[in-house]
Amino acid sequence: MTNFSVEGLLAYRSFKAGAANAVIQRDADQSRSSPGPKAIGTDAGVKVTLSPAATKISLLLQNESAGKASGAVGFDEFLESNHQQIKAQGKNADFLKEMSQDLSPERQTLAQQAANYLLSHHYGEEKLHISRSAENPFAALDRVALSRISFDDSGLFTAAERQVAFLEMTNRDLVYRKETYDLSKKLERTDDSAPWFLVTSFLRDAQLIGTMSEGEKAWRNWPPAAELEAYAASMLRNDPSREPTLPEYQNLNNQDKPILAFMVGKDGSGTWKNIAIEELASDTLPLRLIHSLIEKNKATQPDHPWLSLYLSVDSLGR
Repeated sequence: MTNFSVEGLLAYRSFKAGAANAVIQRDADQSRSSPGPKAIGTDAGVKVTLSPAATKISLLLQNESAGKASGAVGFDEFLESNHQQIKAQGKNADFLKEMSQDLSPERQTLAQQAANYLLSHHYGEEKLHISRSAENPFAALDRVALSRISFDDSGLFTAAERQVAFLEMTNRDLVYRKETYDLSKKLERTDDSAPWFLVTSFLRDAQLIGTMSEGEKAWRNWPPAAELEAYAASMLRNDPSREPTLPEYQNLNNQDKPILAFMVGKDGSGTWKNIAIEELASDTLPLRLIHSLIEKNKATQPDHPWLSLYLSVDSLGR
């Protein structure tokens, strides 16, 4: 995937709904970027832990009010303050030292890794936490989760985690905008009977708004998706057969798997991933099966990555 510079990401962080602008931004210097996320194995033979202190994180991803509108208040100032702190102080920026409310080792690993990734990937700085990885911990999450984390101002996530989540989401958005713009240029060359730049832009943003947290919706202040779709339809003379097929947005919405899980490999690098409730809960049977699977594989796969599940016990089978 294209990696945009942090200055470009912040400069292009906000668009009006239906904006047909071309994204003109040089890629970030690849020498300043940390390597991409590494595969850390399958789920077979993992150890499962239920962390009561971290249940709020999974509830966040399931709660309809997650990323509430209050998260939009002062959000631009939040992003800019963090950016300026790192530019001025590097790894000594105060917000990078913030600890997660959950003091479990797995949760602290994730928060520290996010700070390391922000420094090394976006600013070319040395890691703050020497013993932790600088891999992107949010690479596997969908846009829905990234939006909710970015705009959650409850303290569940550190400022570094929120900054990383937003930059990751924005980078994906810009890649998608560029691909959509390229599609509109192609359509324009073959058929000049419709304003394709506007059609594709309104359809694109109608799709994106369905993945936004309430905080992001309040911050962007876009019209509803149905209104954006209606604009596009009117430009196509309300002929559905003319609606173009947009490029695919990688990992747009994976909320059929709403449980947030954290995997950490032998090298200490971790990543979030989504797990379906159905994979875990049907009364107590799946938990017994999971523990059975653990026991079965413990001897044959002792070095398999750990899987820490942050979920509410109340959500199991109810």
